Formats: sequence, structure tokens, C-alpha cells
Amino acid sequence: MSNWSGGPSGYNASPECAEVAGALLGYEVDHQAALGHLHQLRIDAYGAQHVGPQTRPITTVFALNGLYMYFERGSGNLDVRTAHGIMANSYSDWPVLTPPDQVGTLTAHAVLQAAPEGVRAVEHLLIEWARQVWEAWPGQDRQLVGDLTVQLVPARHFHR
Repeated sequence: MSNWSGGPSGYNASPECAEVAGALLGYEVDHQAALGHLHQLRIDAYGAQHVGPQTRPITTVFALNGLYMYFERGSGNLDVRTAHGIMANSYSDWPVLTPPDQVGTLTAHAVLQAAPEGVRAVEHLLIEWARQVWEAWPGQDRQLVGDLTVQLVPARHFHR
């Protein structure tokens, strides 16, 4: 999938990649009972993997915040969305983060390709995709997002 830096989303993604992301959302909706708990993780993995020059700093921080909360704090959908609301209403000096050259090797396309193997294969690959994206970002950026999250979000939204 080629990169494309235009469009209203600000994501560094081609129209074809955005179409695959939509198809993955459709698969998630069709299998909501099994995959619904990973809804926000899917959104944040895609967002953190497709940061480009037009991406607003808050968008990047929020994508990384969701990955931080899932992998480092054990928090999911509702807690992440609540954290985003709290952060948006209590902070405005968002840092500009530059993504690494490669933000993981897996993509939404790879996750969707696992569909014939069943929903558990998609679930496993989606989590691995998100983990790769999170771990690909530089340690200082992950630390900055973690520190901002701890500073702004009440501890009750962290599950470990």
C-alpha cells in the first residue's frame, strides 16, 4: 500500500489503505461479540501507524495514548475514550512527534487477510499488529505519552 499524505483525515495513508481499514471495521462489526473489546485498539494502531505531516499532534498523542493504556496499563475501550476526553479538556500543548521510518511490519491488510482462519486468528493478529506499532515508536515518545497520561488521567482508568 502506497503512502498518501493528503485528505481530510491527515493520515499518511493511500485511499486503498483507508479502504482496507474500513473493511477491517466491517469485519469487527460482523464479529462484535468476539472483537468489540478491541475496537479502540484497532483505531489507535491504525492511527499511530499512519502519522504524516498533516496529522494533528493531538491525533498522534491520542493514538499512542490508546496503545499505552492497552499494553502498559491493561485498559481498554471505555477507559481509553474517557482518557481522551479528560486529556482534551485539560491540556493543549501537544508535542509534535515524528514517527519512525517503519511503524511495525504488520498492517490492517495483514490482519484482514487472517479472516479466513477465523475470528480468533484476527484477534491475535490485531493485538500483535498494535503491539508492533506501539513498540516501533521511539522509547522517548512512548515515555512522553505515558507521562502525559499519568499526569492527566486519574488512576482509576488504569487496570494495572
